[in-house]
Amino acid sequence: MFAVARAVDDEQVQRRRFVGKIDELGPAPVRRCRVEKIDQRDCGEHSAAARGTRRDGRGFEAAGEREEAFALARVEHDLVPVLIHDHEPSGHASTVAPGPRPPYNPLGCWLVRAITIIDGRLEVADRPVPDPGPDGAVVRVHSAGLNRADLMQRAGLYPAPPGVPADIPGMEFAGVVEAIGANVAASARALAVGDRVFGITGGGAQAEYVAVPAVHCAAVPADLDLVAMGGVPEAFLTAHDAMVTQAHVSAGEWVLVHAIGSGVGTAALQLARSLGARVVGTARTADKIERSRALGLDAGIEPTRTADGTLDVDALAWAIVEATDGGAHVTLDLVGGDYVIADVNAAAPKGRIVCIGMMAGSRALLPLSSILAKRLTLIGTVLRGRDVTEKAAATDAFVRDVVPMFADRRIAPVVEATLPLAHAEEAYALLESDATFGKVILDCR
Repeated sequence: MFAVARAVDDEQVQRRRFVGKIDELGPAPVRRCRVEKIDQRDCGEHSAAARGTRRDGRGFEAAGEREEAFALARVEHDLVPVLIHDHEPSGHASTVAPGPRPPYNPLGCWLVRAITIIDGRLEVADRPVPDPGPDGAVVRVHSAGLNRADLMQRAGLYPAPPGVPADIPGMEFAGVVEAIGANVAASARALAVGDRVFGITGGGAQAEYVAVPAVHCAAVPADLDLVAMGGVPEAFLTAHDAMVTQAHVSAGEWVLVHAIGSGVGTAALQLARSLGARVVGTARTADKIERSRALGLDAGIEPTRTADGTLDVDALAWAIVEATDGGAHVTLDLVGGDYVIADVNAAAPKGRIVCIGMMAGSRALLPLSSILAKRLTLIGTVLRGRDVTEKAAATDAFVRDVVPMFADRRIAPVVEATLPLAHAEEAYALLESDATFGKVILDCR
């Protein structure tokens, strides 16, 4: 007989005989089929699972293939946990002893739904409930923003860093803390179950639950929508870290932002304006530039192309110099490729160029004479690959400088579309179309 330890009213019991009723999540034939599946699995007297509950003291072992075990665990999640009574134990039932406490899980089940990458496709699949670890938190994800890095990961070009799920994308989230690790409550940055938070992660956010270091969580200001906030962390942390922490932007300076209509672009535009800087932005379409003007864009440029379809670098550089009356003091380059050549040519003396993305390519032939003569600073940056301490420092700066701006409504996330978790393929296609303005968000509730 297959026995599963369950906690009811904080007591561990064996689910041998149900006293109660099955959760009515479907019509009677469906419920009956679910019970029959469990009964068929449990009838193997000599299965590994049955042996694991005998007097030999062996722990619980899942029987069957991994996928079958996941499927049956999902079936069991659809049943109401009930107290077990066996007034006349006999036979094998009398040999059944309570097993160890089940592994940590915030749902009362073993699995959560997550977007997974399988051979370049996205599928909603069951994955084990994440464990917070001693210094982490498990967050019930309400929303997860999409990023270009997710498209690259799906294509096999940008693998997840160590320590996060390799097949579950998602680098930003917003939700409610479900559980915290043993060391978190005693730390200076204590979180509590029920806190509304958002933050960054190396991966795994496009799921019902995500486990992250507690130091990477920031409190969401009251009354702000958690679904919309899922599109904030990666974009605004990236923009703030690049523009403020690394490039040290000052009020009155000109900031150049390529791909102004992107998630990071719209974030950088709002932050720069809030800090007293002026912004010139580039975009492929006039519509994105016009929509950016409503956010405070001072000057917009549509880059022109040469006869062979390549970027007209000289024309772009001159357009930037004219718009800024002498050159950009800070550049956030989200595009890469030959755009970086234009950045150098259009930079003001002592300008700071921060390279963030490579949509237009990973190589550029730079004019070193201009870099030297203008005493320029070129900075490369990425958030995903940083260690826990570095990400915590970026999060602290975000909490200090940016979160108050959300609280008093000086800035806000720009959201193009919000789609349910099950429509991830549609959401990815929308982002890939390059027709979006701002963020595409997955609703993970």
